[in-house]
Amino acid sequence: MTTSHPDTLPDPTPDGAEPPVDHAPVRLLVALGGGPGDPALIRTAKRIATRDGVHWCAVYVERDSDTQRRLGLERAFAQVQRLGGEIRMISGHDRAHELVALANELKIATLLIGHGRPSGWRIWRRPLAERLARLGGPFDLVVVAEARQRPRFRPCRHYRQWRWHEVAIALGASLTALGVATALTSWLALGNLSLIFLGGVLASATLAGTRSAMLAALLGFVGFNFFLTEPRYTLAMVEKEQLVTVVVYLLVAVVVGQLAGNARQRLLALRASREQTYQLLDFSRRLAVATDRTQVETVGVTTLMRWLGCPVVMIDVGEAQDTPSVTCAAPRSATLDAGAASAVAWSRLHHRPSGRGTDQPMETDWQIIPLREKDRLVALVGLALGQREVTAAPGEEDRIDAMLRLLTLALERTRLVADLEVSRLSEENERLRSALLSSVSHDLRTPLASIIGAASTLRDLSEQLDDADRGELLDGILGESERLDRYIQNLLDMTRLGQGGLKLERDWISLEELVASALRRLTPALKGLRVERQWPDELPLLHVHPALIEQALVNVIENAARFSPPGGRLRLEAGTEGDRLWLAVTDQGPGIPPELRERVFDMFTTGGEGDRGRHGSGLGLAICRGMLGAHAGSIAAQPGPDGRGTRIVMQLPLPDAHPQEELPHGD
Repeated sequence: MTTSHPDTLPDPTPDGAEPPVDHAPVRLLVALGGGPGDPALIRTAKRIATRDGVHWCAVYVERDSDTQRRLGLERAFAQVQRLGGEIRMISGHDRAHELVALANELKIATLLIGHGRPSGWRIWRRPLAERLARLGGPFDLVVVAEARQRPRFRPCRHYRQWRWHEVAIALGASLTALGVATALTSWLALGNLSLIFLGGVLASATLAGTRSAMLAALLGFVGFNFFLTEPRYTLAMVEKEQLVTVVVYLLVAVVVGQLAGNARQRLLALRASREQTYQLLDFSRRLAVATDRTQVETVGVTTLMRWLGCPVVMIDVGEAQDTPSVTCAAPRSATLDAGAASAVAWSRLHHRPSGRGTDQPMETDWQIIPLREKDRLVALVGLALGQREVTAAPGEEDRIDAMLRLLTLALERTRLVADLEVSRLSEENERLRSALLSSVSHDLRTPLASIIGAASTLRDLSEQLDDADRGELLDGILGESERLDRYIQNLLDMTRLGQGGLKLERDWISLEELVASALRRLTPALKGLRVERQWPDELPLLHVHPALIEQALVNVIENAARFSPPGGRLRLEAGTEGDRLWLAVTDQGPGIPPELRERVFDMFTTGGEGDRGRHGSGLGLAICRGMLGAHAGSIAAQPGPDGRGTRIVMQLPLPDAHPQEELPHGD
């Protein structure tokens, strides 16, 4: 067994050190006791683990339902997590046996414990280190001495004052037991009458606790001796049997009262712990559904005000040069006084609590608590504890600390989400910018280059060219100009769709007219391709914006022609299905992979070749979806017949199905 001092080892790693590698086997186990010496014990365990390069774990053996102790452990557990350790909590009656069993299960190399406080009852309860040494195990037992020497016995405790209901319940139960015993004196023996007083002790313990039970036991002892034993109305006893009965009653009453009172105390502690767990769970759920910092602050201050019964404010620290400001308050009329403002400035500078009830008291009713995540100050919380009408409940400080930790994590989460959204938008803008530059560099530059080349040839070599060559060059200039016009029109249409400035001026038109006009515009692009049309003779008229639907057809057919092989076939089919009319354009190109059939309708989706490919700007199909969507229609990509090519299907509602409906003007 080795004894270590918490200040003898160097501390190479601060509290915010990086944790060790996950899933590493535990080689160092530190046993927490739930007392004030746990922080120093945890720091020692961290130093040893860092020095030896091993993974470490903190364990607490829960032996009762002491709520205050469990609340105090939360700080120790938080410290363990910050230092990169693992946490375990086990239940058991014998702490030494449970620690040895866990040490053997984890196959640890070192068990670290704190030096227990000396006790006057050591003859009955041996120290933990001695019991662990007696049990033994395949590990090194290290006992950490305390940094300061403490007295052998605890100082006198401050006992709380008696409450009137404790005395009243003990007195009432004793008088009731005395009355019942007096009435049954002629029926029962003296030993049986003592059980009636014992029932009064149990009733007092159940209703008021251990102190009331001890008072009832004492009153029962006096009443039993004074009124029921011979000679009566005196404390003297003549018969030995009566003395034995009274003494045995007193001993049994004290033991039973203690047990019943402790059971009641544990039950109340368990209820309080359950209630607090429910409150913290409800608080965490409310914080989890809060989507931004404003909602998190509102949930935090309103919940703290409801639980503590005092005004609460949230203070944004901002940048170092900014003045802290109250961003949320409950109630809304809550304001900080001059002393609280000084406390805010001090806490912001030192990252420590200040104000009422802290080590840095000031002339104010407010307590200012900094919310920190590692070394960064997230916000400040102000609690007007001096304005409360109720007294502080036991363990309230630990409960406030637990709530503020949840609030800190929620605020940090909203900050990270906001930063991630900004990063995502920046990345999206960069992608769109790159795609737009790629579109401009290819789709606008290529037609311009062709036009410039043909025009310069006509100017410089006009006398050497015959009429056929001139006509071919002029046709090229005209075709490239029309192509450039379509690209610019696509950009303008996409801008109008995105800004909601697209207006529908509907008119009645047949599908045949729309298709014929679109094919005339695409005559140069359809050279070398065979176009087939197939639909019934009697198709209903469409009530649409003719120019927009024609532009959508032009984009779809041009896209199909671009991907079709030389001498290929384009097939146009149409029909009705319910209250909708559909038009399908099928090509014999390479087709679209299944995972891209939905993405091809997004802006700047060109197949990944950028400005080196011949696939265009990636706006044509996106504009088609926007234009059809403005008419309450749809567009989808499907595989071609026998898995070859692509089939683009457009659908539009028939006017008979929506005779009076004004369709939306945007995508």
